[in-house]
Amino acid sequence: MKRILFLSVVVLGGLVFTLNSCKKEKPDTETQSSVDNSFCEGEFTRTMNTVNGFGIREQGVKSLMDYGRSSCPTIVIDPADTLNGFPVTMTIDYGTTGCYDSIDHKTRKGTLTCVFSNYWHLVGSYIKVNLTNYSVDGVSYSTDSIKFIHSAPSAFTTQVYHGVVTNSSWTMEWACNRTITQTAGNATPLNFYDDVYSLSGSANGKNRNGLAYTSVITTNIVKRTSCSWIESGRVDLTPDGYATRTVDFGSGNCDNQATLTINGNTFTFTMN
Repeated sequence: MKRILFLSVVVLGGLVFTLNSCKKEKPDTETQSSVDNSFCEGEFTRTMNTVNGFGIREQGVKSLMDYGRSSCPTIVIDPADTLNGFPVTMTIDYGTTGCYDSIDHKTRKGTLTCVFSNYWHLVGSYIKVNLTNYSVDGVSYSTDSIKFIHSAPSAFTTQVYHGVVTNSSWTMEWACNRTITQTAGNATPLNFYDDVYSLSGSANGKNRNGLAYTSVITTNIVKRTSCSWIESGRVDLTPDGYATRTVDFGSGNCDNQATLTINGNTFTFTMN
């Protein structure tokens, strides 16, 4: 009887060990969160670049300079005369047909409504941004609100509240608290496309499959206005129920390739 009980315990223990071993060996191949976080990161950062670029140029917001640019998007400042003080609203209107950008080869539609608390070149001023029917190449973007704070001479704090990104097949959610520092382009305010920004901070969201995740920038992300993608930097990203993985955007090449390292295994993925 004792021998039978002993053998039963041994067999049961072996079975448990086998099941646990199989569970441990199951590969972690969850990459969608990293892809979707990068997707959201790119366009919401571009929105900051756009608002900042027009904000430091337009009459009534910073200066009286005139500069050459295409007629699309349409920029309207209200009130145009800031003698009555702030807030001042800048509307960036891409229209219903949209504006094709020859730099990043994307077509944007809809409106960015930007409410300035003060002249944008003054440290301490802030902008509240609302998106109306805003889309990029058929992908729609909306938020509860976006707030940009001019926190230092060349640095801005960006807060995205409940960003939602959708197309006909999926929905993603994204929010962030970022510090964005302009590292190039300050000396050429007439040239929007030579601006380069460095990002630090954290974000959270839900990928297109509904899985929640958090992310922290561990090596500053670099985003060039003239490039469609993030060019360099590292992010530690943790999907619910999974190990933390590291996203590496490369060393500065303008391409849509990045790598993902999970438990020592590295994969290449495409940002699209």
